[in-house]
Amino acid sequence: MARLCMKEISRALIEMISDESPNASKDMLCGTRGAVFREIFIFHYPGFIKELQKLVPGATKDEELLCMLVALGQSADEIEQLFCLSAEQIYMFRKAVCWKMRLEDDKLLADRLREILEG
Repeated sequence: MARLCMKEISRALIEMISDESPNASKDMLCGTRGAVFREIFIFHYPGFIKELQKLVPGATKDEELLCMLVALGQSADEIEQLFCLSAEQIYMFRKAVCWKMRLEDDKLLADRLREILEG
């Protein structure tokens, strides 16, 4: 069931940034849209933020959003489009989260976040 929710949320996110979508937006996670996404995510995965905060003490709201997207399987390009940030800034966010989680390789980040999501 969790895997189904992940696919549905990921599909909805991709639809939001699709050029063919009438609701397309390159700044989906800025401002109120970010808050709405956060609420929907927390509804589906109520324990994710609490577990993430244990692993990433002092995580910012943007870092939490990044982790949500990585956990859902969004690619770096999709995350760049969903966030109002450049690829370099997204890379720096990922590195900061990995450092806080004490992960030596940021490739392990997605695996660890999916474990939390599916936990």
